[in-house]
Amino acid sequence: MRWRELYPEWVEALERLSQPQGAVMVLGGTDVGKSTFCSLLLRQWVQARAPVGFLDLDLGQTTLGPPTTLSWALIQKPFQRLGELEADGFAFVGDTTPARHPMLALAGARHALDELKSRHPVGIVIDTCGYIGGASGRQYKLLMADLLRPTVMIALQRQNELEPILQALERRLDWRVERLPVPAAIARKSPVMRAQARRVAFARYFQNARSQTLSLEQVSFTGRRLGAGQPFSPQRLCMLNQQIRGEILHAEMVGNSLHVIVRQPLTESQIQLLMTLCSADRAVVLPPSAYHHLLVGLIDYQGRHFGVGLIEELNFDQRTLTVFTPVASVLPVRWVQLGFTRVLPDGTELGEPLRDG
Repeated sequence: MRWRELYPEWVEALERLSQPQGAVMVLGGTDVGKSTFCSLLLRQWVQARAPVGFLDLDLGQTTLGPPTTLSWALIQKPFQRLGELEADGFAFVGDTTPARHPMLALAGARHALDELKSRHPVGIVIDTCGYIGGASGRQYKLLMADLLRPTVMIALQRQNELEPILQALERRLDWRVERLPVPAAIARKSPVMRAQARRVAFARYFQNARSQTLSLEQVSFTGRRLGAGQPFSPQRLCMLNQQIRGEILHAEMVGNSLHVIVRQPLTESQIQLLMTLCSADRAVVLPPSAYHHLLVGLIDYQGRHFGVGLIEELNFDQRTLTVFTPVASVLPVRWVQLGFTRVLPDGTELGEPLRDG
């Protein structure tokens, strides 16, 4: 087989792992061949004619679901490339890296694994992202391993970049760690190539999407500041609008912070007066357009992440939310998990993500 010639350093390890067994997690930095190793291992396992599972935990360079999700697939027939596979489920995180939101990513990884395990695969291969640097990257990978409990960990490294992680992992007896070099055939990708791959993946996901509207009375917002506090009543909003001579569409207190959505920008004096009237230490003031094109996860009444959408309109006058999404219907949606990345339907990412909101 040609892969033996391309990746001779991996032949023995792949032969040792040739039969589906437990869960194999593949670790490494960027551009070390993690997805390639996963593909080779899965192609061997699927020959056993029993369902095997693949868990894709790379938010930025996803193989299965759209970027910003952690996805899984139950594989029951031979394939040539991971790109041929389709996600059977996923957990939405809403950003292209776990570095800014490790708690969401860790919870999402466990959620996706639990869904995959419920389908009873005979073995699972787990692909991970390249976030390994510094104390935070190390802690993220150690927590990921502890949450997912693989039986084998394949560590791909060019030099010794994984050693701070591996030395801690090897002190445990509930898994086995195998170090492997990176074959010369594994090429590096430029940031431009990575961004282009994300654009294509987003565009593919949204190619058959359409606008759908749901009532704000039907859903709760999660994941961000919006929805984290108690909304002001229409009567209180009316009183505040009269006092500051503005047009507040929505307001809520989140701790000592005031979160406000306004039709027109407020002056500094209006904001200061508003903070005084609400006894707030801080105010976040945004127009509804701040949420336009924001990625959102659509979660149903059983907690299943069943779709991703782009916010087209957040209308507080009509109490509606319009999203652009390929899901068949938004009727089951109960939670709208707000993401951090803004994307056009053609996959173009819109600069800086929404920081406050």
